[in-house]
Amino acid sequence: MKTTTALCFHAASLIALAMAASVPATAKTATAAEIKLATAKEGLAICRANKMGNWDLAYIAGKDGLVQWGPGYDCKQSRVPGEFSTITSAMQADGTLLPLATLEEGLLACRASRMGQWDLAYILGKNGLVQWGPGYACKQSAAPGDFSDVDNALVK
Repeated sequence: MKTTTALCFHAASLIALAMAASVPATAKTATAAEIKLATAKEGLAICRANKMGNWDLAYIAGKDGLVQWGPGYDCKQSRVPGEFSTITSAMQADGTLLPLATLEEGLLACRASRMGQWDLAYILGKNGLVQWGPGYACKQSAAPGDFSDVDNALVK
């Protein structure tokens, strides 16, 4: 009787283990990384040296969603243009344009402390969407104009 019970228990354990292994993991991990943005001066120099695409738009460090426009736009700099749905890139000081993290990726990065406690970082979204660091409870909102410069971005 003990052998039969032990075999049944062992078989049931193996079946449960096999079932657990077949269920895909649904927990998501943070993959976004925080970068430092190019300054306005660096962004302008990069554009004038034709180191960005003619029609590219990318966030640079500054207030109110500051964007560097490519050479096709005469290298102008302005806040996030309302007529555009979304800015998709961030510019580093070396001229590299990187794709912005999504809202979900930004939130995951914040909750995993993959950004500074009190940092603000651009993420993909309309009107200069910003991921606020863990010190701000990981909220997301439009760029805070008068409050502070946004010098970082969360990128893929």
